[in-house]
Amino acid sequence: MRSARRNVEKINYALFLPIFLLLLISVWVQYQAAVLDGNPVKSIVIKQLIFAIGMLCILFASSLIPFRLFIKYAYWLYGLSLVPMMLLQFFYDPTMYQLTGTKRWLHLGPITWQPSELVKITFVLAVVLLTITLRQEKVRYTLKEDLIYMAKILLLALPTFLLMFLQRDFGTSIVFIWALMAIFVIAGVDWRILLTGFLGVALAASALLLFVFTKWGQEILYTLHFKEYQLDRVRAWIDPFAYKDTIAYQQVRSMLATSSGGVFGQSLDAQSIYVPVRESDMVFTVVAERFGYLGSCVVLFTYFYLFYQMIMTGLKTNQRASLYYCVGFIFILLFQVFENIGAAIGILPLTGIPLPFLSQGGTSLLTIGLGLGIILGMKPKQNN
Repeated sequence: MRSARRNVEKINYALFLPIFLLLLISVWVQYQAAVLDGNPVKSIVIKQLIFAIGMLCILFASSLIPFRLFIKYAYWLYGLSLVPMMLLQFFYDPTMYQLTGTKRWLHLGPITWQPSELVKITFVLAVVLLTITLRQEKVRYTLKEDLIYMAKILLLALPTFLLMFLQRDFGTSIVFIWALMAIFVIAGVDWRILLTGFLGVALAASALLLFVFTKWGQEILYTLHFKEYQLDRVRAWIDPFAYKDTIAYQQVRSMLATSSGGVFGQSLDAQSIYVPVRESDMVFTVVAERFGYLGSCVVLFTYFYLFYQMIMTGLKTNQRASLYYCVGFIFILLFQVFENIGAAIGILPLTGIPLPFLSQGGTSLLTIGLGLGIILGMKPKQNN
């Protein structure tokens, strides 16, 4: 009895609170999306509840495993998680491939899931392990030391980026890059290297825009295996209303639905604006339409309260590995929130990246549970 009470007392309730609130919001959002689209409400809500309960089980189960074990076996976990990614070359979902041209969904009998979601966690663990191995607690590193460190990290990351290229999943590739950049910053890489990298990314983005809108540039992109729908997403983002009935239809409908919520949201009997894939890529439109600006702010505040508690958990452990993992995983979730909502309101192009917790899909929810469970299991350093 005392042991059970002790375990309850050890739970990080400050971190668990935003997780639980976002799960409740996810069920509500999927219910509203089903109502708006005229889909079977009961089955969708039950499915979301099952995934939510499954996430909680994984969350608490992974929190019982000491973080040092995740770090100790990080390379093994990373390598094993890449195996399903390799299988995607042979067992991808044919329906999704026909629709999007990507091989991101593994199709084995009745099971369909996205292996890259799991790799996000093992990728960060492996990068953290290599970082703490290579970077001792020095105040300052030379440029040569920083470049050698970054080269070894990029070599570790190479299999992931190669497999992402083969899947044609460029949107998710950016998530991995975002996590790497965050760990480089907190690991103390020289600001001149980081600034050069940032300018390089900005230059590449500018070149991409130029290529999309020039004939010779499009030929280069086709050579690099870019698909027409990916170029269309950039065109639709730059001038959505010029393509409102064709390639920008989804984004324009999303912008209209988001703005229709006003400050307090639409009444239940108001006429809804149809948005394709409302339950997944455009799930934020449900929040904005039903709860308006204030409801959207509440959801965003819940996300950032979650990120705050994640970073505080890492800081309280007083261990570099724990802090680095928290930062890497925070930036994975942060980028997904920023990109998904940015696409819904028209300030960023569509990439098909789900909104953590709220988008429909069991793979994302269950793996987020694993990633957060690792943090939930971190223990603060005891003061003597």
